[in-house]
Formats: sequence, C-alpha cells, structure tokens
Amino acid sequence: MTMNRMVLALLAGTVAQAGHGLCAQTACAPLGDADKAKLVEYVQKKYKAPPSVHLKVEEGSFVSGTCFRKLQFSATDAQSSFRLDLFSSPDLRFLTRELMDSTADPVAEERRKTEALSAGLVKGDFPTRGQTAAPLTLAVFSDFECPYCARFATTMKELSPEETAKVRLVFRYMPLPMHPWARPAAEAAACAQEQGNSYFWALHDFIFDHQKELTRDNLLQKLAESAKSLSGFDPRKFSSCVVERRTAAQIDRDIAFAEQNSVDGTPTVFVNGKRIQIVGPEQLRTLIRELAETPSASPVATASPAAQLPAGQQAKQH
Repeated sequence: MTMNRMVLALLAGTVAQAGHGLCAQTACAPLGDADKAKLVEYVQKKYKAPPSVHLKVEEGSFVSGTCFRKLQFSATDAQSSFRLDLFSSPDLRFLTRELMDSTADPVAEERRKTEALSAGLVKGDFPTRGQTAAPLTLAVFSDFECPYCARFATTMKELSPEETAKVRLVFRYMPLPMHPWARPAAEAAACAQEQGNSYFWALHDFIFDHQKELTRDNLLQKLAESAKSLSGFDPRKFSSCVVERRTAAQIDRDIAFAEQNSVDGTPTVFVNGKRIQIVGPEQLRTLIRELAETPSASPVATASPAAQLPAGQQAKQH
C-alpha cells in the first residue's frame, strides 16, 4: 500500500469512528467559546429560562471512552436554582437527558442506579430526625414555601410517639424557582443546622407553622426572632452565615441530586429508597406498621393505588 493510500485509510477510519462517537478521548474536538454560546442559547430557549437567568455551560467528562460528552448547564446567578445535565453527540448537534449504553446489562444498570439513589438519599450531613436503625427511613425533598410540604410536615406531627420512634426522617432541600422566599429560607435553615441538628428542626417547624405569615421581606427577621429563644444558639454566627450565604453550595447540591434523579416537585418522598406518595397520616401509619413488622417488605407494595396525590396538589418545578 502506498503512503497516500495509508493516510487516506487512516483518515477514513478516524472519520467513521468520530461519527459513531467511538473515537479516543484525545481525538475529541474541544468545546470552543462559539460552541458554548450556541448551546446556551438553545437551552435558554428550549427550557424557557427567563431572560433574567443567564446560563453558562461547563464541559463534564466524556462517556466511556467515546466523544459523547456530558454538559452541565447552570445559572451564573447563585440565587437561581436552574441546573440541567445533558449529553451531546460528538458533533454537538444532538442533546439528550439520558444516554443508553446497549453494551451494558440493563438489569444490572438499573440495580446499580437504584443502589446509588438509595445511598445518596441518606448518606451525608443532612438534617435528620429519629434513629438510624429505625425500620423506616423517610427522605423528603421539600420547599419551605410549598403549602403541600407544610401539609406533609403536619402529617408527620400527627404520628404518635410510638410511630415516630419507628421513623428516621431525612430532609433534603428543594426550593422551587416559583417561590420567592423558599431559597433564602433553605439557606437560613442550613445555617441553623451548622450549630446543631436540633436548631434546624426548630426553624423547620417554625417556618411551616407560620408559612402564611412569611414574606421575602420579613423572612430573615422572623427567623432571627424565633431563633433567639433557642438555648445555646449563637445569633451572630447565624446572621453572618446567612449574609455570607455560606450554605448556598449545600442547597445547590441537593437541587442537583434531585434533578439527576428526576425529582421535579415537592414534596417528593422516598421510603426506604423507593419513591412513594404520602397523602395522609393513615397511609403513613399503614407503612410504619407493615414495614416495622416485615422490614424486607417493599414500601411500594404497601401503598394503596388509590392513595395518590390529586392532580395539581404537588408543587412542580418548571
């Protein structure tokens, strides 16, 4: 084979590889500024992000040695919770939320995702109530301004002490963009947790108990006044944490985890790692009774099909 033919053959092979996304990572085209601008413009229009929300895109890792890449879109303003992970084709023409690998065993992959979700829900320095060994671990993605989240908090309060002793409650932050004071409330509650888990729950209960009285303008003052009655609480430390927004990244991590696992409304509840809709104390009491007696039982199986949240009674993220 002549040198020219060898070169042409190599080029043909490289082009074919790149077209199928099977090229080596070192040969993948870099993401230039013009590419980023086009992608941001598309996502801004596609997902109807308001003009006031300025987006940026960051290049994540390539996928399994191919030229398919993960792209992370987020708002440049830290107060906005917009975040979106998409996969792009090698030529950046196609974007998708999910990239399926046909060489992987889908059953094993689903098991891995389920195990990762279950662990990710509760392993971390999250606000918790109850014993780690409780038969029910209940993780809730919640928004302090969401009325249905307040209703869920009330449902938890209606449990008897014996029932409460069988539940470990894990709180995950998910302030929705539609609620003007949900984000500052989440950051303030996280600041309270810096001084102790009990302080978080004190503010948690105060916010939901007084939800209708709170506004963006009076929120922080009301929380500061409430916190003054807490024994051992340092108001100055709390105030500086809130002003400096030291917990903003913590809230962002919860939001990102929720989005990665298709959690798009509040309250979203997971019982022992499985998503389930809780509509009232009686349904929750049934779950507690059955799972306490048979810890290996599936919480999904114990939920009545009729016990679904009525349409419109869950705050959705748009």
